Amino acid sequence: MRRAMLAAAVLLSLSAAAVAMTRPQELGGSIDATQPYGRGSLTWLVFTAYEATLWTDATSWSMNAPFALTLTYRMSFTTEELVERTVDEMAKVSPTTLKATLGQYAAALRRAFPNVKDGDRITALHLPGSGVRFFHNGVKTAAIADPAFAEPFFGIWLSPKTSEPRLRAALLRLR
Repeated sequence: MRRAMLAAAVLLSLSAAAVAMTRPQELGGSIDATQPYGRGSLTWLVFTAYEATLWTDATSWSMNAPFALTLTYRMSFTTEELVERTVDEMAKVSPTTLKATLGQYAAALRRAFPNVKDGDRITALHLPGSGVRFFHNGVKTAAIADPAFAEPFFGIWLSPKTSEPRLRAALLRLR
């Protein structure tokens, strides 16, 4: 029985890794990479909230080159849970962002983030000068054209001020 449970756990882990490695269709012609730049997961105790995958054609990641961050969820979250956590994390990595601006971002994120369940994927595609486009399971949900939005949003995962430095290191290949 233990052996069967271990085998099932290994298979689930391998299939989750394969899903995280699959090139999202929403990258379209914006990013040609066939392999992710970096990947990692957000885990609390033994629960994985999501797998994160960073995509770019650049030889080293930069806010000045197109890139996409894909989160493949392993738990269910409501739109409000996603928005609240996102805005809280944006405030932490960018404390100079005004509360009024964060309120505007929260409203935009409500359009971008649907409720998610295990296996759902949200991709945020950053095109410098054009803002950030959001996709849920490959379908565009929103675009935020405000050029000031991208840095605090992606800073949640990619800023040195992130609350998840191990995930940042995995995404940016720093380890």
